[in-house]
Amino acid sequence: MAVDVNSYDAWFRAKVQAALVEECTGTSQVQVMQAAQALIDAKREVEPKS
Repeated sequence: MAVDVNSYDAWFRAKVQAALVEECTGTSQVQVMQAAQALIDAKREVEPKS
């Protein structure tokens, strides 16, 4: 499969630029860690103690 390096480079740079300027309201690291901790805590509550 032949790839035009210049075309790929232009495409890649455009994708990176679009991602940099995108105003995303994603999930913060704090929210992710809180959700993960809630899952861990819930799992601990249902596991039988040995």
